[in-house]
Amino acid sequence: MGSLEGRVAVVTGGASGIGLAIASRLTEDGASVGSLDLASGVDVADAAAVRDAVARIARELGPPTIAVHCAAVQHMLPFDELDEEEWERTWRVNVGGAVNLVHAVVPGMRAAGAGRIVLVSSSSVVTPPPGLAHYIATKSGLIGLARGLASEYGADGITVNAVAPGLTRTENALATLPPGHWDVVRSRQAVPRNGEPEDQAAAVAFLVSDEASFITGQTLLVDGGEGRI
Repeated sequence: MGSLEGRVAVVTGGASGIGLAIASRLTEDGASVGSLDLASGVDVADAAAVRDAVARIARELGPPTIAVHCAAVQHMLPFDELDEEEWERTWRVNVGGAVNLVHAVVPGMRAAGAGRIVLVSSSSVVTPPPGLAHYIATKSGLIGLARGLASEYGADGITVNAVAPGLTRTENALATLPPGHWDVVRSRQAVPRNGEPEDQAAAVAFLVSDEASFITGQTLLVDGGEGRI
């Protein structure tokens, strides 16, 4: 029997990459998992769509007591070339999606007297590369949001934490980043190997487990030691 047997989880961005690894790991640990992403017709930037999707999951699987926000857009662009549309799109999905998810799941968590919320940030907050200022700003915002929500929901038995992945071998990253970039990042890490989606999923699995019931408002950096906080 898995450690999450009988639990219901909702994961945004669960169709691919790190989100898919998280959804798979939570399923392996016994949870029933619903995924919210564009592939399943849910735009996480649309509050009504998220609310309706979570309500559907609650009807079919039961009220979610685990929620993970992993959906994100990441478009490398020098800040001087950044327009208002790209800035707002990045915030709507990366941070607005988290807000929409939290609003949708917290009532059920409060009714259950327990809940686990994990927001997927980024190690770029700690080791910021050029061309991602807008993305880094949103991922920093998720860390602040986790800290603030931890204070608001702790008395309800709900923990809120963030995971900050380092460079991870997702299909998208492998397709868009030059081979030399992987070598450079790996050379800066204490653990000299590439990060895998399963590394991030393991961190999330811990934070949503019973063993992490006294951990909230924290950010877990999972980057092989490239950054140190």
